[in-house]
Amino acid sequence: DAEAVQRALELMDVAHLANRTATELSGGEQARVLAARAVAQDTRLLIADEPASGLDPAHQIMMMEALRRIARQGRMVFVSLHDLTLAARWCDRVIMLKDGEIAGDGSPGLMMQPQRLAQVFGVRAHFALDTEGLILAPTGLIQRR
Repeated sequence: DAEAVQRALELMDVAHLANRTATELSGGEQARVLAARAVAQDTRLLIADEPASGLDPAHQIMMMEALRRIARQGRMVFVSLHDLTLAARWCDRVIMLKDGEIAGDGSPGLMMQPQRLAQVFGVRAHFALDTEGLILAPTGLIQRR
């Protein structure tokens, strides 16, 4: 439906690109157009694999805000992320994998703990809270034996 397509284009900040061909779009613009295409299908489940990858910081935030908005409208949104900062900040639930097995499942506050990050990813991180939630920044590797 044309209204759903227009809403999806606006949600992903690509409505102004509607008359351009795919070869005229940057990689980030192409990623946002593909996300709009998925959103416009209006399915009950939306699966996004690294949706913010290759986007500038403003569009990373826009993408994650859009996905959160979709989830709050009652659709299930499943996002695969390697960026722990985005997961900590924007996800309601985090499932961590290690060697193809579930290493943890819970809220970002529960999952993004120093001991778990060391065990699963072998990293140290800096943690902070602001009015909008958890901020996490990996800061170094932990020596593995």
